[in-house]
Amino acid sequence: MKLALEGIRILDLTRLIPGPFCTMILADLGAEVIKIEEPRVGDYERQIKPIVNGMAYRFMLLNRNKKSVGLNLKAEDGRRIFLDLVRRADVVVEGFRPGAMTKLGLDYSNLKEVKPDIVYCSISSYGHSGPAVRQVAHDINILAQIGLLDLIGAAGGPPVVPGVQIVDTVAALYAVIGIQAALTNRTHTGRGQQVDISMHDCAFSLMFDNARYPLGEKRLPQRGSERLSGGLAHYNIYQTKDGQHIALGAIEQKFKNRLLEKLGLDAFIEKTDAVTTSEVDPDKEATLKKRLGEIIGKKDLGELNDLLAPENICFSPILNVEEALKDPQLAAREMVVEARHPVAGGYTQLGSPLKLSGSPPDIGRLPAPRLGEHTREVATELGLSEDEINRLINRKVICVD
Repeated sequence: MKLALEGIRILDLTRLIPGPFCTMILADLGAEVIKIEEPRVGDYERQIKPIVNGMAYRFMLLNRNKKSVGLNLKAEDGRRIFLDLVRRADVVVEGFRPGAMTKLGLDYSNLKEVKPDIVYCSISSYGHSGPAVRQVAHDINILAQIGLLDLIGAAGGPPVVPGVQIVDTVAALYAVIGIQAALTNRTHTGRGQQVDISMHDCAFSLMFDNARYPLGEKRLPQRGSERLSGGLAHYNIYQTKDGQHIALGAIEQKFKNRLLEKLGLDAFIEKTDAVTTSEVDPDKEATLKKRLGEIIGKKDLGELNDLLAPENICFSPILNVEEALKDPQLAAREMVVEARHPVAGGYTQLGSPLKLSGSPPDIGRLPAPRLGEHTREVATELGLSEDEINRLINRKVICVD
């Protein structure tokens, strides 16, 4: 079965999370992704533990279905090879600071002269315009600047660092959307374009729920106290008798009422035509939260699971990552699968959430590459002789494995 992006060639100059996560999605969908890496160390992900037989585990999770070419873009011969690759490519993805590719003569304005229909995606902290264009930031910095970090945590407590890289991953997803949109536009116009992805922009777009408070009510949302951040008793986290935790998401009135019935809290049931709880009454919610906490705190997790899970009212035990990996739902959806790497050996890979009936993604076409594993193959395709390849290796313009 033909893959959705079969025939699309992508040059990936990125490292760590945003760019590699983006190009992994495109590679799973069938694009040929050539990962251009600095010859000495390559993608920094290669150094992040745990490392299995020389292969970093997170690198394997983020860089499947890609080829690796070790290429020094600071060398004149390296830039020449890269431009030859651009002539044969559809997309370039880079994640350097604005201005870095310009210094190399490899920015969009230069590459479109070589390949007018190239789609050039730049992923950076703040994008290629605005007063923060030269500023560097990581996930935590951008979460702080968009107002989200201020809202993560319990009421009355300090902000809490989230357990996943929210900014990195949402930027990767927007990059995929931007690249796909540009490729579609190219089929209509014959022209490429630059896709300017600001991680700051991407993360801020998630703030629609919290932005409504200062915009619509002229007040600040409060940490751990708003409708979906801890303010509602029936949309909250509770500890069980045996020290476990559960999550309640019974925000619809029908779910809330059934929850209260099952826990013997009929006195709190309200007759209303409202479909969901849209307002937070702090005093009322505090009273209900206390009663829920008392009742749940007297029951073990197993007892609560037997009582509430069959009701299908948005009740969930809180799993740790190891437990989540064993979830039969994930197994049924092929989101946790066993794989084999020629160097690392057997390992567990995360699947693709994209389920396409006619052209499903393939996560197992290529294992994550060794640094420079495909340099010789790609160089030969460009017409370089064996002597020329060896000369470039000796001059450290390219590296092979």
